[in-house]
Amino acid sequence: MKIAQRDGLAWITLAALDEQGAEAGFDPDLRVALHNALELVLNDKALRGIVLRGGAMGWPCAPDPLSDYAHDPSAPDLGALCATLAGARMPVLACLKGHIQGGALAVSQAASLRIATEDTCFCAPEFTLGALPAAGGLVRLARRQGGAAALHLIAPPGQLDSERALALGLCEMVLPDITPAQAIAALDTLIAEGGGSADAALDDPAAYFAALEVPKAELIRGPLASVAQRAAEVVEAAVLLPLEEALDFEAVAFDDLSATPLAKALRHARAAEVAAAHLPGQSADHTSPPQRRIGLWDQPAAFAGALLAAGHEVVFGASQAKHIQTAFSAIARAQEISVQKGALDPDQREADWARLGAATDPAGLADCALIIAQAGVVGLPDAGLCVLESRDHLDPPERGIALTREGDVVELVAGPDCSRAIVHDLAMVLRQGGAHLILGGSGAAGIVEHLRLSLITASGRTLLAGASRDQIDHAFAQAGFVKSPLRLIETLGAPALNARRAKAGLAPDLLLMAMETADLALYQSKDSDPDWLDTLRREAGIVARKLSASEIMARVLAEMANSGAWLLQHAQAHRASDIDLAAIRALGWPRALGGVMFGADQAGLVAMRKRLRALHEEGASAPVTLWDVLIRNGKHFGDLDGR
Repeated sequence: MKIAQRDGLAWITLAALDEQGAEAGFDPDLRVALHNALELVLNDKALRGIVLRGGAMGWPCAPDPLSDYAHDPSAPDLGALCATLAGARMPVLACLKGHIQGGALAVSQAASLRIATEDTCFCAPEFTLGALPAAGGLVRLARRQGGAAALHLIAPPGQLDSERALALGLCEMVLPDITPAQAIAALDTLIAEGGGSADAALDDPAAYFAALEVPKAELIRGPLASVAQRAAEVVEAAVLLPLEEALDFEAVAFDDLSATPLAKALRHARAAEVAAAHLPGQSADHTSPPQRRIGLWDQPAAFAGALLAAGHEVVFGASQAKHIQTAFSAIARAQEISVQKGALDPDQREADWARLGAATDPAGLADCALIIAQAGVVGLPDAGLCVLESRDHLDPPERGIALTREGDVVELVAGPDCSRAIVHDLAMVLRQGGAHLILGGSGAAGIVEHLRLSLITASGRTLLAGASRDQIDHAFAQAGFVKSPLRLIETLGAPALNARRAKAGLAPDLLLMAMETADLALYQSKDSDPDWLDTLRREAGIVARKLSASEIMARVLAEMANSGAWLLQHAQAHRASDIDLAAIRALGWPRALGGVMFGADQAGLVAMRKRLRALHEEGASAPVTLWDVLIRNGKHFGDLDGR
C-alpha cells in the first residue's frame, strides 16, 4: 500500500499483488497497513478528503474471496476497517478499477462516493461459495440502493459490467479512465453538495419490500436456496434494524454459512480450480508464454479461437477438409458475438483472423513451433514440440508429451526425459486455450477414465445390492447430478465399457459382463427394473436389501475415492485436488459435494476404509495401501496437495 498527499487529499493506493507478485486480496498485512494509514490520515487536520484507489493491476482481489473476511488476531477485521471509513470525519472517494469483489466491494460500499472505469466489473463470488458478501458489503448497498439491488448483485451469473453496476447503484459515475483531476473534481463536488444519503432506501420501507419480491423469488431455488434465503433475510434486516445491528446480523449470517458443509465443499471446488493454475511442484506463474506459431490437427475450433485471442499464430488442419471450413465458421461466429458484446474490437478481430491459417495435410504444419494433434495421424512433421492427444494414456515418447482431453479438462503425461520447463510452457499455452490442466502419469487410462469407470461400476454394484434402478437415478438427481451413471451404461454400451475396463487394466465387472453376454438392457421397461436382475442376483448369491439414497451415494463415493487413491499411489495423479477437479468438470460431479477425495476426507478415512472392506466382499476392489498410510499418520488426502 502507498499513501501520498496532494491538493489537501490523502491518496491511498492498494496494491493488487503482494511482495511475491501473487494475488493476495485484503490479507492481514494489507489490513494492518490500511488501518495504520487511516489512523494517520484521520488525525491530520490539514486534510479534507480521502481517495482510495487500486494500483496498476486494479484493486486487491483474492483467489479465495472468503479469505478477505478471515479473523486474524494480528490484524483488524475487514468490518472494522469499513466502519472506520464509513464514519470518517471527511468524505471518502473510491476510484474503482479491475475486479471489485470481497474486500474491495465492502470498502467501496463504506465510502462516501464511488466512481469506476468502463472496464471495471463487480461480482459477489461469495454466493457461489455458499456464503454472502459481508463487512457491510450487502447491508450498506441495501440501505443506500435497496435490497433488490443487493440481491441482483449476488444473482447468477454473478459478474456485472460497469453499466449494469451503475444502474444498480454500485457506483455513481463511470468514466473511460479516472485521472487525478477527475478524482479531485468528483470529491470537490461531493464536499460541496454533501453527498447522497447512506440510508436513502430506508425512506420508503413499503417500496423496499415490494421491490424484493421478484429477485427473491428468482434467487431462492436450486442447490443454493438456503444461502439465498439467508441473503434475503440480511437485506430485510438492513431496513428493519439499526445499522450496527444489521451489520452484526450480516456478520453472523456470513459466519454461519461459511461453516456449513455446502460452503466447505464449494470452497474446495474453487480451490481445486485455482490450484490447476500451476502444475504440482511449480509455483504460480503470472507471466504469459511467448507468442508462437501453433499447429492444430483435429482439435476443437474453440481451442484455436482462444489461442488466436491470446496472440498466437494458428495453423488449423483436419483429417477431413469440411471440418476446416466448419471450424473457421465457428471461430468467425464466436468473434462476431464478442464484437457485438463489445468484448472484442473490430480491428483486433481482423488482426486475429490474419493470424489464422489452414493446412489440408499434416506436412503443412512443418514450420510450427508447437503441434498438437490426435494420436495416430500419419505424416506429422518432425519439427518443434509435438503433443499427441489420445483417450488412452499410452506411454509418451521419452522426450515427448501425451495429452488427453475431457471437455475443458486436459491431462498431461510427460516422457521421462521431457524437461519440466517444456511441460510448464505447454501448460501455459493450453490454459490460454481455456483448459484446466492436471498432471498425470504413464498408464493405459487417464484420471478421468478411471473415475468414470469406477462411477459406472459402483452404481451397477449398488443396483445388484438391492437398490432399484429408479432409486439410484433419483438419488443421483437429488445429489445434483445431471445424468445417472446407469444411463451411461445405456449410452456407452456394456461391450464398450468391458473393453475399456480391460484396456485400463481393471478386473471384469459382474453386471457389465452379464449384460454383454446375454445382450441385456437396463431400461427395457420404462416403469420397473428388468426381470433378469433378480435372476442375476440369485446366481451370484446376492441377497437384495433396501438402500437409502444416502447409502447409495456413500457406496459410490467410497469406490470412486478408492480409485482416486489408487491413482495417487501409482503416481498417475499427483494431487487429490486434481482428481476432484476432474470429477467435477469432466464427469459432472456436483460442486456442492466438493469432489470425491474431498468427500472421503469429510466422511472420515477410517469409516471409508471400513465401507470399502465391506464392498470388497461384494466384488469391489480392496482398499489400496494409501488408506492405511494416511490413517496411520493422521493425515487426509487433502494433505497430499501440500507436498
